[in-house]
Amino acid sequence: MDNENELCEHQQTVNVTFVLQTHFSLLAFTAAADALTTANLVNRQKHFTFRTTSIQDKHVVSDLGIAIPVDETICDNTSSQPDNDVDIDVIIVCGGYRCDLVANPLLNEWLCQSEHRGCLLGGIWNGILQIALAGLMDGYSCSLHPDNHAHAARLHPNLQIRPDTVVVDRNRLSAAGPNSAFELMLLLIRRYDSAETVQEIRQILKADTSPSRLARTTAYPPGQDWLPQNLHSALVLMRSSLEEPVSKRHLAQHINLSIRAMERLFQRHLNTSPARHYLTLRLQRAHELLSHGDLSVGEISDACGFISSAHFSRSFNRRYGLAPSDVRRSVTALLDT
Repeated sequence: MDNENELCEHQQTVNVTFVLQTHFSLLAFTAAADALTTANLVNRQKHFTFRTTSIQDKHVVSDLGIAIPVDETICDNTSSQPDNDVDIDVIIVCGGYRCDLVANPLLNEWLCQSEHRGCLLGGIWNGILQIALAGLMDGYSCSLHPDNHAHAARLHPNLQIRPDTVVVDRNRLSAAGPNSAFELMLLLIRRYDSAETVQEIRQILKADTSPSRLARTTAYPPGQDWLPQNLHSALVLMRSSLEEPVSKRHLAQHINLSIRAMERLFQRHLNTSPARHYLTLRLQRAHELLSHGDLSVGEISDACGFISSAHFSRSFNRRYGLAPSDVRRSVTALLDT
């Protein structure tokens, strides 16, 4: 049997708080809440709880014009203050197409206090920008609705915006829209429960969805909190060897597994092969360099371990639907405006 650390924390009740902003995406919120509710039904016990809060309104109008009552408010309900509500584990800020992208001092203070207590912080659609406005996203990667990429790049230069629809970077979670909000919750459920529970939830709620339409996910685990330690070690080696990719044999030896056992480990926890995940990491790094650096396409190809610029361009186009030169031109045009 493979030497893997246990992820599950079955005896723990995980408490999730959703912060509803005016004009939040109702579809994204319900997709996330449905995943948590279904996890409890599958397990026949209340492993996950969720509550809703707002800054001050007792009812929050969603993007569909439907007013949703919240369980509490940050403004006047002392139970929502972090110092008193010690059992909040995860906070998800729910954004939407028409949500205001401006800072709120009360929300900022609450998020900072929650982060200090060790809460996981996340956002749906553009909700992660409220966490950025609180000064809690510098140096973190995130997923964001495409409509907000340019705005975020201008106002939050230290925020690393990924093209993937779901990103987990240490204790920050983000999803770009309704479908990816569901996928983000499945990652959370897998952390605190099991891959089997996630599979049952997917079978119940995504029975009519083609596998090819699943969200693109990027996870940057802090270690065994999210993934087994040996898998984490493999990912660390991959990310530190993008310019000169290591072989499968070397990677397997690094984590004391056979190649076949390593492939099963990747498939079980990341639903992909080591080679495919390695390629994804290299292409993500290439996208970052194209978006934020001044290296030529050829130099980026070399820096990300591709044997030629032509091979790099083909691989990049297959993943992002754009040539590397197109990304560089779009960034240049944005900076020139």
